[in-house]
Amino acid sequence: MVLTERIPLVADEAGGLRVEGTRVYLEDLLDAYEGGLSPEEMVLAYPSLSLADVYAVLAWALRHPEEVAAYRERAKRAAQEAEERARVHFPKALLARLGRA
Repeated sequence: MVLTERIPLVADEAGGLRVEGTRVYLEDLLDAYEGGLSPEEMVLAYPSLSLADVYAVLAWALRHPEEVAAYRERAKRAAQEAEERARVHFPKALLARLGRA
């Protein structure tokens, strides 16, 4: 009998957490959950997921809110840093045309 289950999350090269064997990030599931989707609806939205994995990830996230908050904060900072690097490398005229200047 298995009394403990491994959480099906893996870190990618950039430190993002994805559901193992998929391209679905932890924040995708959290956003869907916070948006009111059920685990069954998440599986319909992301066919590469299994229902068991969705439940396992959500259960882990609900049991570890501090870790999830810290992960989300790191991800937010990383996104902001990437945007800043992009601003430095892209010509201002192009950024203005994209509406991001």
